[in-house]
Amino acid sequence: MSDSANTSDERSPARNPSLDLEQALLHIREALRGLEYGELSIIVQDGVVIQIERTERKRLRKKTRGPN
Repeated sequence: MSDSANTSDERSPARNPSLDLEQALLHIREALRGLEYGELSIIVQDGVVIQIERTERKRLRKKTRGPN
């Protein structure tokens, strides 16, 4: 067996953490864009953002009736 299969989850030394952060921030900004009611959940593992979840709620307002 090859040892390369055991290293598939390891980070590459050429990876730039500040670039990862900038990319994550772009995704977070995009997820927040247009969100009026809801929540944004950011999952971080080993100091790296791995998942962003957006839950949006729509508020339905009752139509107001004028005097009859």
